[in-house]
Amino acid sequence: MLQKLLKPQVKTALAIVWFVFTFSLVAWWWVFFLLRLNPNTTTLEQMKMSHRMFVWEGSILLAAILLGGISLVVFTYRDQKRHQRLRFFFSTFSHDIKTSIARLRLQAEVLEEDITSASSPILKRLIADIQRLDLQLENSLLLANLEDGELLHEDVSLRSIFSSLRNEFPELSIELEREATIRGDHRALLSVFKNLLQNSVLHGKATTVRIKIKSVSDNRIELQMQDDGLGFKGPVHKLGSEILKSQDSRSNGLGLLITSRLLKRMNGHIRYDSRENEGFKSYIELEGQLK
Repeated sequence: MLQKLLKPQVKTALAIVWFVFTFSLVAWWWVFFLLRLNPNTTTLEQMKMSHRMFVWEGSILLAAILLGGISLVVFTYRDQKRHQRLRFFFSTFSHDIKTSIARLRLQAEVLEEDITSASSPILKRLIADIQRLDLQLENSLLLANLEDGELLHEDVSLRSIFSSLRNEFPELSIELEREATIRGDHRALLSVFKNLLQNSVLHGKATTVRIKIKSVSDNRIELQMQDDGLGFKGPVHKLGSEILKSQDSRSNGLGLLITSRLLKRMNGHIRYDSRENEGFKSYIELEGQLK
């Protein structure tokens, strides 16, 4: 929460306030001691020496604070400008990369449809790799802008989300028990469920995902997503809480970490359960209502 509040503009404003306050306080201290120097208790020579001491030490102190304050404001301003340039660069770069990935995926799908013979396993792997690359790029951008980005609060149809995801996971049978409306950000919710489905396909080798829904209060629902895959043999409690160390670059837990943080920002949470021969289960609680 503190990192979200301390944006570059706020940091610059705080630096200016610190500089003005500190400089005014030290200036007042300097003038106060110069005026309160009592000539009745000190000799003229002592008074002159004390006066020279206050003048020189006070001047040095004020100069140091002045230079330090100006430097702090300048460095903070430059940091703000650099931050803005980096954000602009990555937003432009990511847009161009995502456009190129979308075109590459479209061309691969068209090429697969044009082949009159049996479907090529190489093209299938190519399309799957392009889809995974697109999701990894999306996760990296979400992780970089998670604290600064604003999420919408809108009514989102659960059926519409999984209808669009069926096109991205043709090898996966998605069975939605019933319709529900979720209160959250459409793009964030799409990323949440896309990461969960990708996890089932990539790591669990699942072919079916079933989504059950129940109401837990007047304005909150719980979704249970269960696949028929291999499950997860590691520590389930660590999933979504940190990036896991793994030799496989595809299984570092970044997708589940993004999922957990996005749900938290939408006033929700997720937990996992995985047992032998029972697949992988995800329990998601969010604001919403059954239909």
